[in-house]
Amino acid sequence: MIRWFAVIFLTGCMLAQAPAPPAQPENAKPQTSAAGQAPVSDSGGAAVESGFPFDKFPEFSAIMVGSVVVGDTQEAHIYRSGKILRMQNTNGIGYYLTDLENFEAFGLSLTGCMHDTRPYMRAFPFTASRKDRKVEVVAAGKETVDGHECRIEDVTISSGGLVNPMQLRFWEAEDLQGFPIKVTLLKGPPAVIRYKNVVIGPQDPSLFIHPNSCKTELPEPPPKSSKPTQKKKAPAAPSANSSPK
Repeated sequence: MIRWFAVIFLTGCMLAQAPAPPAQPENAKPQTSAAGQAPVSDSGGAAVESGFPFDKFPEFSAIMVGSVVVGDTQEAHIYRSGKILRMQNTNGIGYYLTDLENFEAFGLSLTGCMHDTRPYMRAFPFTASRKDRKVEVVAAGKETVDGHECRIEDVTISSGGLVNPMQLRFWEAEDLQGFPIKVTLLKGPPAVIRYKNVVIGPQDPSLFIHPNSCKTELPEPPPKSSKPTQKKKAPAAPSANSSPK
């Protein structure tokens, strides 16, 4: 069966040590808040905002390049309207919706449609932000990416069911209102995700309607068959010249 959906488990595999981050200003202070909380100004003087970076952009469209899978360079259209995220192949065939509130996912392709209680794989890193998780943001310098002047922020996400903190780095384009155009993991697989052709603003509501004919969940694997019982062999018939005992 084709795997349409996958759960992003980054909690048990973050064993690789990340490279040392760029030097930070001496007055930079980490900001901590619950995911989704409004930005808070930094009293220490550094240009730092708290909260998960993508939470500031509830309406946008872009082309997403790559995923949490290392070496993935596949492109896909991505649309967001409130709590619903839509991913669509660049060939226009098939699409996937993920609810960023309950993390259910729907998919539709030439082979049919599906409904899963887990988020679509490419919905990461948006699925990292949850109400019961804490977010700490630290300024990590500036860099030009794809022609955009970006401020770099290191984001640590903890609690909310995570065994180990999740650490990511965001490159936020200053000419796109701080929209992250590059994201990478600081611990775990060295995957890189990029966003281009970013358009910030309201999206067409019809893009976020999921099919109603899908099953309520993915089919369960068939139960393992029990071992067949071996039939006992019937005793051989006595030969004509044998005498009864």
